Amino acid sequence: MAKDEVLNYKVISAFNDKETEELIETGSLYAADQKRANVLRAAGVIAEDDEGQAIPKQSKTADSGKQDSKTQDDTAGGAPNADDTPKS
Repeated sequence: MAKDEVLNYKVISAFNDKETEELIETGSLYAADQKRANVLRAAGVIAEDDEGQAIPKQSKTADSGKQDSKTQDDTAGGAPNADDTPKS
């Protein structure tokens, strides 16, 4: 896996992302690069044995009237200032 490749990781303990100020729920998938995933593993908020899953690619629709939109938040997973403290 490339260092900057972003994958989805399973959240095992809810935490607050400081940059987005969102609560990341237990059981959800969190997009992160390898460096970020290592920080989250150390904090105990993503599964220790999770190697990540590829983020599904958006398929282009045949309908030319629809505009492509970004579905991935540019800040997801890479926020170095996220509060990785498990929430109870």
